[in-house]
Order: sequence, then C-alpha cells, then structure tokens
Amino acid sequence: MTYKCLIVDDEPIARKILAEYLAELSDIVIIGQLKNAIEAINFLANQEVDILFLDINMPKLSGVQFLKNIKNPPLVIFTTAYSEYAVAAFELEAFDYLVKPIAFDRFLKAVNNAKKRLSEKNTGREQSKLFTIKENKRIYKVNFEEVFLLQAYGDYVRIYTKEKKYVTKNKLNLVKSTLPNYFMQVHRSYIINLNHLKYVEGNMVQVETESVPVSLSFKEELMKRL
Repeated sequence: MTYKCLIVDDEPIARKILAEYLAELSDIVIIGQLKNAIEAINFLANQEVDILFLDINMPKLSGVQFLKNIKNPPLVIFTTAYSEYAVAAFELEAFDYLVKPIAFDRFLKAVNNAKKRLSEKNTGREQSKLFTIKENKRIYKVNFEEVFLLQAYGDYVRIYTKEKKYVTKNKLNLVKSTLPNYFMQVHRSYIINLNHLKYVEGNMVQVETESVPVSLSFKEELMKRL
C-alpha cells in the first residue's frame, strides 16, 4: 500500500530534510510541500492525504490553530523546535510530535506507527461490505463492490450501480471516509471505483457507462494506482 504525505512548514530547510527522509521509504509518496497553513487548507479541500507533517510555529496561522479549524484532518505528525507545544498538540489528537532537529530513527518510528494505524483503519473498512444508503424514506443495503461511481450534487450524493442510481442527502467528503481503499477521488465532484474503470483518455476516465473528468491534482495519483 502507498501512503500519501503532505509537508507543511515555513522553513525551506525543514521541508528539505523531511522530504529526504521520506524519499528513503518506498511506500511513501509526497504529494505536496507547502510553506504555510493557508495553503494547506486549500490543498486539503481538493486532495486526499494520509499523513500530514505539520509545523506549529508558522506566520498568520499556526499549526495548532490550523488543526482546530479543519474537519476530518488526516493523521497529523507535528514537527516543531518548541517542546512546550506538546500538550496542545495531543489535546488535538495529533498522532505524534517530533522536535527539531529531527533524528532519522525517531522520524522512522513515527512513520511506521502511522502506517500501522492507517493499515488497521483500512482493514476495518475492507471488512465492512455493505453500504447503507438512505433515500427518501427507504434505507438500502448495497455491496460496496456494486458501486462504481459517486457524484457530488449540491447537498446530495448520487451513487451509481449497474442496477440503480441512488440519490442521498449527504456530503461527498463524509461519504468518502466510509469507502474501501479501491475507491479514489478523481475530481472534487467525483469518486470512482477503480475496479470498474474501463479506460483513461486524456483528462477523462470511463467508469462503466459514465465518462468522468479527472482534475490535474488527482491525475498523477490515478496513474500510479492503475
């Protein structure tokens, strides 16, 4: 399994060191290196991240303030030169806390523990085979494998199967958190089941009977997972 990591730190040298450390791990993909929390907010609105390396002492918005103000954050490993922020970090349920200068062995321990936690979470998702869909006054149980496409539609989500198209009141980001890892978001409005992907052509994918656009921000990850 490949894990997607994002580095957020206002110090170029700190970003460079973390990137070099992460490059040593074959199952890690760095999908972004950002210099402040404002950029991170915009990035996370369009990208799925597994592990977030987050500096605390940054201009305009600190790492702690950032984490307080986002919903459904990825697994966060704080990186900072100041040990006094540790209590605040763990109150926000940060996964780990690395004090600069970060030794490689301590970094490796944090990453391995993070991958173990994520693996356990994904295993739990795989064990759940049925998708509960509330449509009007009815509740349907649909096998995840039958779903080939999910589409954001205002305050609703369209869920496509070969037999039926469901419309349920929900947010795509909330539904995404319940899906097995063979689903992938390819656009802010679309999540596809990779097992039903027919072909990729330019910035479009064919999933069963539906043509779906692929955003540039998701294209590289999609090609890696094919």
